[in-house]
Amino acid sequence: MKHGIALIGSTVVDEVLPVIEPGGLTYVDAQKFVAEGELRGEKATFSVGGMATNVAVDLAKMDGGYPLALFGKVGDDFRAEIIFATLVEYGIDMTNVLLDPDNETSSTEVIHFRQPDGSVERIFRHRLGAMGAFAASDINISRLAPFKIAMFGYGLLLPQLDLADEAYGTRLGSVLAATQQLGVKTALDFVSPDEENRFKFLRYRKTIRYVNIVCINEDQACSLTGLTAPKDACIALVQELGAEIGVVHCGAKGPNYACSKPTGLIEQENFIVAKEECKGNAGAGDAFAAGFLHGVHEEWPVEKSLRFAAAAAAISLRDASATGAMKNQHDILNFMNRE
Repeated sequence: MKHGIALIGSTVVDEVLPVIEPGGLTYVDAQKFVAEGELRGEKATFSVGGMATNVAVDLAKMDGGYPLALFGKVGDDFRAEIIFATLVEYGIDMTNVLLDPDNETSSTEVIHFRQPDGSVERIFRHRLGAMGAFAASDINISRLAPFKIAMFGYGLLLPQLDLADEAYGTRLGSVLAATQQLGVKTALDFVSPDEENRFKFLRYRKTIRYVNIVCINEDQACSLTGLTAPKDACIALVQELGAEIGVVHCGAKGPNYACSKPTGLIEQENFIVAKEECKGNAGAGDAFAAGFLHGVHEEWPVEKSLRFAAAAAAISLRDASATGAMKNQHDILNFMNRE
């Protein structure tokens, strides 16, 4: 019987800068010049980031009792040490994390800034690094066979896997198809396209038929399907593009949607997080994906999985890092059921 979840793709270290007010100033390298006790507002924090590392850590903290493994690539540098230390801390299998001697570990500078209405937005500055060289040949697909679910991502941030493929839409599509042939459920997430790379994103229209669970945000869903309403786009992911389950999370605007042929469209409102408790929204989409995957792994109904995902995303907002606020399954269920 298949058991556990594998996360394949973006293996990144986030460099998270403090929330700044409009017109404010933040410091990128204060640690180099200022003593630890003097940092406070100038301090940047380093934590794992990217789909594979974020979702793996979130799932580990949910403590479902099933195995987790990460497939990715890192450089030989201090950022890789952060990733390996985190994987060891949470008991995540790192056998399939490859070392790239030619490229640094991928990293993202996450800059939070507070809007006039009090909400917090982000700017990302990303270095492709070792994951820019991550290719289909780096994924030993046979090692995915024992797992119940294999999640891949982020599409559009894996240039070797985003390349066009006539049969599968993208090179990642061929990997997804081979994974399904092993009897493993596939899942997929993206970063959002802009006008300059939308043509790459549209290649994935042909790839979606090899995906059991598409878990993406409303902008991505609408761009991929050509529709303007997120709920219509969620339906189209299943009925037109061929996913088994389409999931669309709509961020602070809400609501969130899931669709499958047996259930039809399901809607789930966001859980409210008090403004003073919201420290940042880095990793909220990954927390949502982790929550939904956990529900699928545990064979919960789609409606319960969607509600659990929304609760996990809300909880994740309480820390500036992508994974720092995540709780175990028991605490998330308690939060979910009392709201």
